[in-house]
Amino acid sequence: MLFQQTNALMYVIAILIGTIIVALVLFLAVLLIESKQRAKDKLLMIIIIALFTVVILPIIMNAIGLVFSAIGDSVASIRNAIDNGGRNHMIFMIPIFGFLILLAVNKYLLDISWETALWITLIVLFVLFFMFCFLPELESNFVDNPLV
Repeated sequence: MLFQQTNALMYVIAILIGTIIVALVLFLAVLLIESKQRAKDKLLMIIIIALFTVVILPIIMNAIGLVFSAIGDSVASIRNAIDNGGRNHMIFMIPIFGFLILLAVNKYLLDISWETALWITLIVLFVLFFMFCFLPELESNFVDNPLV
């Protein structure tokens, strides 16, 4: 299903680039925040987390977005029936759930404290944000933006 696009090679290249960038950032974050030994010991987990972040997490966030969009639209339509002032605000919670999922994955797969996992997750998300700002072509390969 993922390779039904017309340009599967570009999709695979985008996944590889994203995974390599996220793995490098995760490795450097664990190296600097936790320890050099932990970064070397958990290298395979770092690569798995990077692949999860680039491939699986956008799919999960898109599914959460569909559910929140349906719930928010129904609540907004109820409010519109009352005083014509309803708007779907539930979709703004999608990045929060993505952050929490990534935080839990980092904490349990890297076997680190919550505080350390929080900082590592924030660093990874900032790098992903800047990566998608500088290379918006990559974002279109991963997940549709429900906010536009």
